[in-house]
Amino acid sequence: MNQSKMLPMALTVLGLGAATTFADIKINDNLSTAGFLDMSTLAITPDKGKASWNASFDQFRLNFMYKFGNVSARGDISSMPSTDSSGLPGGGGKPGGPNSSFFLKQGFVNYSMGEVGLTAGRFLSSSGFEAADPTGMFQYSYSKTLVYGYYQNGLALNYSTKMFGLYGAIVSDLWNPQEFDVKSSPGFEGQVTLTPVEGVTAKVAYLYQMYDASLVGKTDQQLINAWAQYAKGAITAAAEFNYMMDWGPGDLKGMGFLVMGNYKVTDKAAVTVRYSAIDLDDKNSATDDYDSEITLSPSFAVSPNWLVLAEFKQEIDKKNTNYAVESTFSF
Repeated sequence: MNQSKMLPMALTVLGLGAATTFADIKINDNLSTAGFLDMSTLAITPDKGKASWNASFDQFRLNFMYKFGNVSARGDISSMPSTDSSGLPGGGGKPGGPNSSFFLKQGFVNYSMGEVGLTAGRFLSSSGFEAADPTGMFQYSYSKTLVYGYYQNGLALNYSTKMFGLYGAIVSDLWNPQEFDVKSSPGFEGQVTLTPVEGVTAKVAYLYQMYDASLVGKTDQQLINAWAQYAKGAITAAAEFNYMMDWGPGDLKGMGFLVMGNYKVTDKAAVTVRYSAIDLDDKNSATDDYDSEITLSPSFAVSPNWLVLAEFKQEIDKKNTNYAVESTFSF
C-alpha cells in the first residue's frame, strides 16, 4: 500500500460510541482550551505465530483556541509514545513523538468572511470518514481502507452554507507532514459537502499529489474519497468508498470501502458494528490482495467525559483476531 503515512481526517461525530464533545475551558475572552487522555490494551492472536498482549498510554492532547473577531487560530500540542507500540490505535505500530516529548500536531490561522473562510498553516486533511483522534471514533481501530490525507502544511479556502460546502487546499504534501518543499511535491485537495436534510451528510473529495520523479521514481498519486452518514436519534449509519490511483512504488490501483452502524442502547451504552475491506490491483503479487475485517465494539460512558469501549476484530483474510479495551478521558 501507500508508503506514506495513512491516517484519517478529524470528523466530529454525534452520539455515544464516539466520545462526547465538551464545551471549551475558557481562560479569557479570547483564549480557551480542550484536550484528552487516551490509553488502551490490545491482544493479537494471529493465525500463525505467537500471540501478543500490550498496554500503553497512547496519547495526550492539549488544544489552544484563539478568537479575535473574524480571526481565529488553533494550536494542538500532543505527546505519544516514542517507540513502536502495537498498543496504538489499530495496532499499527506507528511511532509517536520524538523521545516522548510534546510536539506540535497542528497550528493554523483562519480568517472568516461569513460563508467564506481562509486557513493558513498546518492543518488536517478534509478527506475520510474516520477521525484522526480517538474522541471522534466509534471503535478502537481504524478500518482497512485507511488511505486518507494527513496533517498538511499549506493554504485552504472553504465556502459553507447550511446545505452545501466547497473546500480546496494547496499543500506541500498530502501525506507527509514533514515535507515543506512545495515546489518538488505540491498536493491539491478538493471536496464537496452536501447536507440535504437533517441528519444526513455526504462528502466527495479528490486528492492529487505531485512528485519529483528524479527523487521518488514517480510523478503523481491520486485518491477519490466519498462517504455518507445518517445520524439521528439512537442510530448512526455510514458508508465510505475509496478509489486509489498510481498507489505505491508499482503505481497500483485499488478500491477500499467500509460500512458501519452504531446504535445507542441507553444514554450510557452503545454498540458499533463495522465491516471494511481494501482490494489492490497488484499484478506482480502472487498472493490475494483483498484484505477485509469485521469489528464489534460495545462502549460505555462511565461519566459525561470518560468513555470506555471494548473491541473484537476479526481480520477475515489474514485470520487474525484482535481484542482491545480503550479508555478516553476528555476535558
